[in-house]
Amino acid sequence: MRQVFSISILLLLLVSYSCKNISDNGITDKTEIVEFNSWRDHWENPTQKVELLSNSKIHKRIKECLNDTSIVVLTSILIDDLERYSKIKSLGDINNDGINDSILIIPELFITKENSYENGSSAIFTDKKIPRIRVNVPCLETDYFFPVDDINNDGNIELGKYYTSCASRFKGLELISLNSNEWNIKGQVTFDIFFEEPKKEKRIEKIELNKFRMREITSENVNEKTDIWKTFEMK
Repeated sequence: MRQVFSISILLLLLVSYSCKNISDNGITDKTEIVEFNSWRDHWENPTQKVELLSNSKIHKRIKECLNDTSIVVLTSILIDDLERYSKIKSLGDINNDGINDSILIIPELFITKENSYENGSSAIFTDKKIPRIRVNVPCLETDYFFPVDDINNDGNIELGKYYTSCASRFKGLELISLNSNEWNIKGQVTFDIFFEEPKKEKRIEKIELNKFRMREITSENVNEKTDIWKTFEMK
């Protein structure tokens, strides 16, 4: 009789312990779910945003972007690689205001014309009056940009821009121009990484007012190589 009673007590305790675990796990799972007030919070996490804004090592231009409601900064990517996003590159005085202009990179949500969401990036200028340069890929570096010349004599220096899809040997080299507060592509050629010389900075040249040329070096196969200068006209 005592043995039966002891077994019954043991079974009761086991059931009670199992129910407690299920209840506790249920509570834990529920509290681990992060609740977002909007779709924006999913990308620009409020907790991470506060942490970044309070970090004295974060450049003030990045903080301005974090506070700009027209930009969605990918805070998780930024906070995971602060060293990369702390790099600054000087481009000289590109807008002819007597002040040196430099760029930084921020990871930014890129929304396509079809309203799909992608991890993108932007080059932002230390002069916040200069609009940022957006791309639809995360692999963007400050070294991808370099000054070229004032090809249309409007007082603004045109920029060379290296573009990569983050894959493939075939990249792009673009000349971009600032018009009506927007950066527009005025010329583009293939940059084949099988032929990295000469450097990208040597592949864009001004010919005359509103005319420039870009050098394209590539090959369809090992036996055929194309090395030509393509001429473009700015309108």
